Amino acid sequence: MRSWAFLVWILLSVQVVFSQGWRGVDVSFLSEMEGDGVVYRDENGADIDAPREWMAEQGVNLVRLRVWHNPHLNLRNSWLGVVREAAKWDSLDVPILIDYHFSDTWADPAHQETPAAWEGMSFEELQNAMTCWLLCTLEELNDKGIEPAMVQLGNEIDPGMMLPYGGIDNGFGPLAELLSSGHEVVEQVFPNCQVVVHVSSVELAPWYFEALSEAGYMPDVVAVSQYSKWHLRDIDAISDAVASLSQTTGVPVFIAETAYAWTTDWSDWTDNLWWIGDETPGYPFSPAGQWAYLEALHAALDDLGPSVCSGWCYWAPDWVASQGETSVEGSAWENAALFDFQWGALPAWEVFNP
Repeated sequence: MRSWAFLVWILLSVQVVFSQGWRGVDVSFLSEMEGDGVVYRDENGADIDAPREWMAEQGVNLVRLRVWHNPHLNLRNSWLGVVREAAKWDSLDVPILIDYHFSDTWADPAHQETPAAWEGMSFEELQNAMTCWLLCTLEELNDKGIEPAMVQLGNEIDPGMMLPYGGIDNGFGPLAELLSSGHEVVEQVFPNCQVVVHVSSVELAPWYFEALSEAGYMPDVVAVSQYSKWHLRDIDAISDAVASLSQTTGVPVFIAETAYAWTTDWSDWTDNLWWIGDETPGYPFSPAGQWAYLEALHAALDDLGPSVCSGWCYWAPDWVASQGETSVEGSAWENAALFDFQWGALPAWEVFNP
């Protein structure tokens, strides 16, 4: 009888943990910020000596790390750096999402550049190079005992990826082939890892994943970005769109990127992306407004359940202005980070531990 009771307790505990969903952070800037001398401070003004441990203590239960193939000059996030960062989070038992951009620079709807080392190849040669690199990098994680929870194949791949090879102008077939071969590699190394495909918005996603499915591929999780600046503003509309997308695709939806500004002021001379007019009505750009927006978004998505929405990830909470107040090459995200201009923790961190 005791064994049955213990088994039931285990099953219930697993259900509770899973039902919480992902409350993630993309902290791909963190090592750069530390190199620039940034020392974050907690809500009481005390220095945070171990920011990764502190974030885990706040309730962060997923970390997303981007990786470029051979990063352009002045860019970080090479594979070597990502492995070092992943090991730090793994030591804290925080699950990891590896975000493969399959590019040497930022990949987004306007930029899907093939890595320079693969340019000029035939489609088959590029496919082999991609899967070989994916296999080698994942096997390195495996050799170090690091098993990612998710692997993301491409970043905001609205036009396809590694253009022109995986472009969708002439149909989704080549892209589906690349994604399928990448998915097989992930399953080969990490059979329990979920494979994610990411587009820029929940509004684009229904058409996109239907076309991808008709071409022969559907990931384990469909991922979207969701920023009030560029996408839906009303939180109920976001929740409804996520529920509809999950029903259409038959798989969970993950908000791979979200954020919200806490001020329209500036801390350096670098142009900020968030500005007046980007707000969701009822949620001003203030520390309290940022907290309220993220709390409302979390509650709405959490109510859908993990089989519909597997969670969300806050993009660049760590990207503060770190190069002086007159820098024009500092942070364009300083007013949407989760630390203020003195690098102090903002109230929105409370949402990670509901």
